[in-house]
Amino acid sequence: MASRQVFLKDLKVADLKRELEEQECETTGKKADLQNRLKEALETEGENPDILLFEIAGDINSALQSLKGSLEQKLIENGSNLEQKFEETSGNLRGMEQNLRGMEQRLVENSDNLRGMEQKLVENSTKMEQKLIENMDQKLLENYTTLEKKITENSSCLQKQIGEYVNGKFEEMENKLVTVEEEFQNKFLEVERKIATLSLGGGEQQRMINTNLKSPGSDIDRLSNPELSSRTEISRIRMKPPQFDGKSSWVNYLRQFEAAARANGWSLAEKATALTLALRGDATDILQTLSLEEQDDYHQLVKHLEMRYGQSHLEHVYHSQLKNRYQKSNESLQEFEADIARLVRLAYSSTPENVMERLAVQAFLDGLRDTETRQALTLARPSKLVDALARALEFEAAKESCRRQATIPKMEEDLEEGTCNEAEIRRVAKERR
Repeated sequence: MASRQVFLKDLKVADLKRELEEQECETTGKKADLQNRLKEALETEGENPDILLFEIAGDINSALQSLKGSLEQKLIENGSNLEQKFEETSGNLRGMEQNLRGMEQRLVENSDNLRGMEQKLVENSTKMEQKLIENMDQKLLENYTTLEKKITENSSCLQKQIGEYVNGKFEEMENKLVTVEEEFQNKFLEVERKIATLSLGGGEQQRMINTNLKSPGSDIDRLSNPELSSRTEISRIRMKPPQFDGKSSWVNYLRQFEAAARANGWSLAEKATALTLALRGDATDILQTLSLEEQDDYHQLVKHLEMRYGQSHLEHVYHSQLKNRYQKSNESLQEFEADIARLVRLAYSSTPENVMERLAVQAFLDGLRDTETRQALTLARPSKLVDALARALEFEAAKESCRRQATIPKMEEDLEEGTCNEAEIRRVAKERR
């Protein structure tokens, strides 16, 4: 079939797309869009699209044959390309297979190397363990030998020191025995001389001397029997310390115990034993918290009792009480002074005595209720609390005396004027008596 010519407006969609392909333009969209796109392309090339004629194929079979031929050519070309790419891919796969085999071989070699390294590590660790055990055994043996040697040397020195100490004590006791024996002989000779002198005075005096000499507890009896003399002296000065149950004042009890210890001449060990035996009631519970060494140590025992029942940790409380202590309205000067002395000693227990006295005097002055008494004591400047109390009592007595003397003239005036009653007169008379 022959071709024919048509205008742009008569072109079909397929013809428009073909023309646009030839112009290398986009072929998508509706027919109107394709016509406008082709018209613009032609105008760009300088053609007039309104008068330009386009040739279109009139035979469909020839077009199909042409299309078939082009498709077969493309298939052949694509097959060749695919075959070439397949060969290339096969070559790459064979190369990868070879690489994997090489990597597998290297892994096998590395695993063998790792097994060898593991075996070497086991051997080295075994050798190091054996060496450490040998070194430790050797050091322990050396330390044991050195320690045994030191213990032997120390035991020898200790035995030597114990022997010297025992010998010294024996010599000291022997010297004391010799001295006592000499004193006894001298006393005995002196008594014999006195007996010989007094025997010349008559038989009655002789009998009195013999009676005194034979009486138990006499000087001769004590000299001839040192054990009896020792027991007599101890029984004469032996003082039993008071008991402590934790309810009374620990400070006062410790003073009483120290006084008894001084009178009895106790050592620190004896004081620790006596204090332990003197505990009663709740105070014995403190023994459960002490070891035997601390119980036998007097200072440690006192320290623990002080922590439990002492008042040193309450000093700041006593400071505050002393600072705020004032004489009460119904409190006498003697009662106020006694409480001030107590608080000062509790608040300043470790302060020197002279400083404590000054603090007590100042607290006594600051707390006095009567202003005139305070002024009088300030002018008197007492150095001790006892002196301050004495001056305050004197001033109060003088002030009361002056007040009573001033009342009598006033009553006399009232009597003259007739304004004083009988009850007031009796009261003043009673106060005068």
